[in-house]
Amino acid sequence: MADRRDSRKKHWGLAFILIAVMLICGFIYWKTILLEDDLAEKNQQKATIEKQIEDEYRKNQELKDEARYRQTDDYIKDKAKDTIGLRDPDETIFRPEEDNN
Repeated sequence: MADRRDSRKKHWGLAFILIAVMLICGFIYWKTILLEDDLAEKNQQKATIEKQIEDEYRKNQELKDEARYRQTDDYIKDKAKDTIGLRDPDETIFRPEEDNN
């Protein structure tokens, strides 16, 4: 009789250990899935931010180019032509005739 009780205790102990191991494995699997989802989300955010950085670098370069252009004589001439109608001495300006009908 005592052997049977000891055998049952061993089986219950073994079953408890097995259940505990299964629960731990399930928890680890669940956390792994959550971490993979989080990693995918973070990678998507990283790609979005890298694209924004690239766009900002491009805009920055365009602004630098425009600033350089605004310091040239060509820009000053173009601005003078647009605002006050200034022209070069060898330049002829043609204007369309207006209908007086």
